[in-house]
Parts: sequence; structure tokens; C-alpha cells
Amino acid sequence: MSNDQYARTGRTMFILAWLIFFIFLFLFFHYYGQENEPRYRIQQGQLILDADEQGHYRMPGHINDRPVHFLLDTGASLVAVPQTLANQLHLTGRYPVRIQTAGGNITGMLTRLDKLEFGKFTLKNVKAVIIPGDRDKMVLMGMNVLNQFNMIQKNKQLIIKH
Repeated sequence: MSNDQYARTGRTMFILAWLIFFIFLFLFFHYYGQENEPRYRIQQGQLILDADEQGHYRMPGHINDRPVHFLLDTGASLVAVPQTLANQLHLTGRYPVRIQTAGGNITGMLTRLDKLEFGKFTLKNVKAVIIPGDRDKMVLMGMNVLNQFNMIQKNKQLIIKH
């Protein structure tokens, strides 16, 4: 190989390396930005949620005027608030209750939420349970809330209306 061929091969490899780097950056920021995009909208008086990559429906909301993140969970009977988040929200447990979870039985504490808000909906005096642990700051929105609405699920979307 001549020096010109080495130089041409070197330039090609250099350009190829930069091209791969920019593709990686584009993909990283494209997917990174998608996680922060809202997956819900209010349209014609109804709340429309788009499922995330795992098929879950998540959205921001408020408990007692404090911001929280909800995971809609049709397998949960009640709204479930992790203990560390309950402490931040100044929620206090009133009565111990045995809860059956996918991971086994646990003891939680029943409480009441003065106000729960999500989308355009506001509920008052909502029964909830404080669950032990701090690994997740997500509030499970259980059937005691979801049963108060008409829900239609299709095409990886959940439509909620009163």
C-alpha cells in the first residue's frame, strides 16, 4: 500500500468514527427525550394515556396539592403510597392492614387523602394505604379511584372519562 492509500483509509476511518459517534448521540438524546415527554393528553373532555414501553400507564398528578407520579394499577384495590413518599406528603397511617402483593404479604397503614388530582379530574377524601419501602416513588392508582371512571383500552391507549 502506498502512503496515499494509507492516508485515504485513515480519513475514511476517521469520518466513519465520527459518523458512528453522531448516530449514537442522536439515538441517545432521541430516546432520552422520549422518556420525559408527557404520555397523556386531555381531548374532548377525556383523558387519553399512551402506554410506555412496558405497557404501563403513568402520569403526573397531585396528592394534597403536592406533585406525585402515578402508575395506574388495575391489580391494586386501593391507592398505594410508598412510606418515604407518604412521609414527604405528611400522610399518617390510621389503622394497620394486611396487603397481598405479587411479592408476598405485607402490612400497610390505611389513610385518607384529602385530595387526589390527575388530568382534569379531582377526587376528595380518597382511601389509600401507605406501604413500606422506599425503592419507588411511584404512587399506585388503585381500583378505588379507577372504578369511578369509564375506561376504554385499545391500541396501547387508555381513555378515561367520567
